[in-house]
Amino acid sequence: MINHALRLSIVLGVLATLPVLAQTPASQLVTVRHASGQAVAPAYEGFDINADGSYNMWFGYMNRNYEEEVEVPIGPNNMFEPGGDRGQPTHFIPRRHKDVFSVTVPKDFGNQKLVWTLIVHGQTQKIAGTLNPVWQIDRRRTTRGGNSENISSNLPPVVSLRSAATTLAAPGSTTLTVSATDDGLPKRRGEPVGMTVLWAKYRGPGTVTFGASQAKLANGKAATTASFSEPGEYVLQAVVDDGSGESAGNFGYHCCWTNAQLKISVGGPEKTRPTTVGRVLSDPAPQPTFAKDVAPIFQAKCQTCHHPGTFAPMSLVTYDQVRPWAKSIQQRVTNRDMPPWHLDKTVGIKQYKNDRSLSDDQIATITRWVDNGAPQGNPADMPPPLTFPSEAAWFMGEPDLKVTTPNDFTMYANGPDWWIDQFADVQLTEDRWIKSMEIKPSNPKIVHHVVVYAIEPDAPDGTPETGVQLHEYAVGKYGDTFGDNTSRLLKKGTRLRYDMHYFAIGSEQHNKTTIAFKFYPKGVTPKYQVRSVAMRNIPNDELEVPPNTVVRTDGYFRLPSNARIDSFQPHMHMRGRGMTLEAIDTSSNKTHILSSVDHFDFNWHINYVYADEVAPLLPAGTVLHMIGVHDNTSANRRNPDPNMWVGFGERSVDDMLQVWVDIVYLDDAEFQRLVNERKSKPTTSTAQAQQQR
Repeated sequence: MINHALRLSIVLGVLATLPVLAQTPASQLVTVRHASGQAVAPAYEGFDINADGSYNMWFGYMNRNYEEEVEVPIGPNNMFEPGGDRGQPTHFIPRRHKDVFSVTVPKDFGNQKLVWTLIVHGQTQKIAGTLNPVWQIDRRRTTRGGNSENISSNLPPVVSLRSAATTLAAPGSTTLTVSATDDGLPKRRGEPVGMTVLWAKYRGPGTVTFGASQAKLANGKAATTASFSEPGEYVLQAVVDDGSGESAGNFGYHCCWTNAQLKISVGGPEKTRPTTVGRVLSDPAPQPTFAKDVAPIFQAKCQTCHHPGTFAPMSLVTYDQVRPWAKSIQQRVTNRDMPPWHLDKTVGIKQYKNDRSLSDDQIATITRWVDNGAPQGNPADMPPPLTFPSEAAWFMGEPDLKVTTPNDFTMYANGPDWWIDQFADVQLTEDRWIKSMEIKPSNPKIVHHVVVYAIEPDAPDGTPETGVQLHEYAVGKYGDTFGDNTSRLLKKGTRLRYDMHYFAIGSEQHNKTTIAFKFYPKGVTPKYQVRSVAMRNIPNDELEVPPNTVVRTDGYFRLPSNARIDSFQPHMHMRGRGMTLEAIDTSSNKTHILSSVDHFDFNWHINYVYADEVAPLLPAGTVLHMIGVHDNTSANRRNPDPNMWVGFGERSVDDMLQVWVDIVYLDDAEFQRLVNERKSKPTTSTAQAQQQR
């Protein structure tokens, strides 16, 4: 039997080592875990608006320690500018805590900033809150869900707190009681998830010990004891969560939990207390012209998007259309910003079915053409013009089935982003195998993304009620087309859940969303079933990108069976800079790069589809290792504010780290057959790798 290490070497055909992504001189934070001794980072969560026009500016924090509870009294080490004391906590429990408190500012606050400074263990951390519209949130209702099919009514609990004694003559204990009512949402399998309470000291001079710091509410009530170590004025905070907010790990949203506070007075004697390096390109003769040399490149790689009637900012069809943009085109293609293809071509697998990138020779041709004055050349050398389908046409061709959300969604003109689940039923008389699928919103101007999930009528036990991921829409992704003899099954009776993310553009807008399918012929059963697996760092709230830093974060997924990897799609937000996916052979401890994106662009969500002859074949037990790099510095031109602390969230101004991988699981016999077939027909990269050994 071929050992694991040899199989990986043969199959991957890639023996490069992990690249060091180009770094800026900015400070870097590596996610090493520390029990104590670390800083506390203030976080600005956003603002909501009161009925009188004033604003609530919400703040939270990340205590980077895993065990140490940090005490920072109000003063120069814990202060706001302006204002000093704005009701912020002085006691910080470990890890990430969101929307901990708010500061109300008047409606004429305008462009002012509210700066919170924390100095812990000699490390100064600052955050500036503003009323920039991108930071608007909704704390009164969940934006995870909308006004469709009665899923907009999830509201935060209404909470009251009581202490058996609000004044203690000396350090000692008292009983705390929380009472709360809720709307019964969210539900799991038809039953309310239920409310939990998390107690913590918010302010006070001594230690507070709770009998049970976290508990489930029963009949809307829960009780615990609080013991105080020394005299002083204390503020205790109870966070009551309905199962969709902080306690559920749902750090992407700002509802639905309620923070309530209780003051306790304890008597007795008080204690004392980068530079980007450009490519050097050759300049051989003859000199290129637009008609003979450049127009064919644009037809092959650019005009699909850049022709009249598309969303692109200019057409690149005729010489007169192209000439005014020549210098800009040269810069964008030399920096490999356009066409959008963000892979580092020097490492990993190099053959992809959907490769839209320019070759080095093509970039050199465009560069020489511009440097020599961008001449038109002989118009007779122009290739025949292309014809383009309408924007309403499907990239995959005319579909066999289209499933559209039945309800017309109305998006308000102004306000925070909105997440909504919409539903539609699949009208099929029998199960069908999918060859390709594609999603189109009717109004892409307001759609950030769509993820469609299949809720099957006979889903196996343990399948989430919310369904299994089927397909995603985002700018730059033009559907999924499966390889030969590879498919996913769409069952009759399936209900589709459309996970929608909308944003306001200043006027009321409407949208319906359609997912379209092309099927294999009836009676054809493809040999391989593909699954979409999302890898991410776990848990979400561990993602931290402090101001003015470059951060690396890792995630892992162990293959439960032999597998073929068909595609790789990284997902980050504005601070995303790069992502590498590598395979770790646990039997030999050797690592092989699969793909590495070194200049990620949030505006283009590309699914990199491996060519059949190089799609990775990996034995069971292989660990897929995701390495993400976020750049929260001024060197990142897409960064809205390098002085903001950033954590996990659904908004574009928050960030994420995950990769979607299409996987086909294989039994031992089929895996071995494919490995042997691959060995008998080595690819160029495999042959090169074998020569290197």
